[in-house]
Amino acid sequence: MSWSESPAERAFRTAGPIGHLYTKPLETDVFFHDDVERIIAVNYIAIAAMESGIILLAYAIMNNHFHFILIGTQDQISAFYERLKYLLNTHFRYHGRGKLMDGAEPGFTPIESLKQLRNEIAYVIRNAFAVRQDVNVFADPWSTGYLYFNPMLVEEGIPASQLKGRSLREFTCSRSIDKVDARIHVKDGMAQPWSFVDYKLAMSFYDNARQFVNSVIKNVEAMVELAKGYGETLQLNDDELYLLINRMCREKLRVANLSELDLQGKKELAVLLKNQYSASNGQIARLVKLELKDVNTLFPLVAKNQIR
Repeated sequence: MSWSESPAERAFRTAGPIGHLYTKPLETDVFFHDDVERIIAVNYIAIAAMESGIILLAYAIMNNHFHFILIGTQDQISAFYERLKYLLNTHFRYHGRGKLMDGAEPGFTPIESLKQLRNEIAYVIRNAFAVRQDVNVFADPWSTGYLYFNPMLVEEGIPASQLKGRSLREFTCSRSIDKVDARIHVKDGMAQPWSFVDYKLAMSFYDNARQFVNSVIKNVEAMVELAKGYGETLQLNDDELYLLINRMCREKLRVANLSELDLQGKKELAVLLKNQYSASNGQIARLVKLELKDVNTLFPLVAKNQIR
């Protein structure tokens, strides 16, 4: 160990094999239609995590796919996913939706550096935030962003082992599960993420809270590259795109900033924003200072569907 190794680097080096398990988005269906079904998913994630022995560091439940950052052997990770898939398929089949999870093709990315780990955690917990305007990345109940560096976090709930009879069946949505790991705590029928996500270990991979927050909200280009690798489209807001524009002007268009671009240069910048970051026509018009009609002329096929 180098004398200059930071606590975060040491935590990463000794943590064990870490990876990003994910499913590709369903093309023609969704898993969850409401929060009741999302609660069931949380409960099944907790059960599968404890039964398989993986260490869960972060997750995101999206309408049509999942993301998990976890520690474990290949056998443990496979056991986690297969158990989760079985539980969800059992639930979906009961509700007449067949083997819905069979359409969720899983993928796995090994995490080989501390920088990569921070980027992958940021990508996972901002997944819903990237596609929905009503999501607070640090307060989304269906991902784990609210767990880390949160002085207001309260560890509430009863051990799941205390659930009996009807309350156990309601928690598991199953008559075949007669016992749940006592480490899982339950409140209002939902497994509490603080009890089955090792958020304290996840926090140890950062030097401080500011570094964590910055990795989530400022590292935009890394998020875009990860999205491309996972076959997803990351929608950036105006502030995030604005941070990239002057750098694109310098590196791609050879001018100091946006104000030095002529009309043709602005159109070239518009094409870059569309191709590289899937910016909407409205965003391009606002940020590049072009007339919306001119942007719609550049990108006519998407003009009528762009509302931002």
